[in-house]
Amino acid sequence: MFKNTAMAEQIRQTAYFLWENDGRPEGKAMDYWVRAKQLHQRQLAYDRWLADGAPLDRSEVHWIAAEKDLSEE
Repeated sequence: MFKNTAMAEQIRQTAYFLWENDGRPEGKAMDYWVRAKQLHQRQLAYDRWLADGAPLDRSEVHWIAAEKDLSEE
């Protein structure tokens, strides 16, 4: 279960959108969930990096923080 239920819902909606766009293939639910989660993690890390002033040496810090925020605990 996600710590942030609003984020889980956003990921679910993105996964559904991607699945529909690909023609609704059967048996691929986890693939679309992982893909959607990765998209949200990239965007979250990028947004944090920009908010931090886009320092070249801190991108990994923001990536790890985004990964932690999206962890399913």
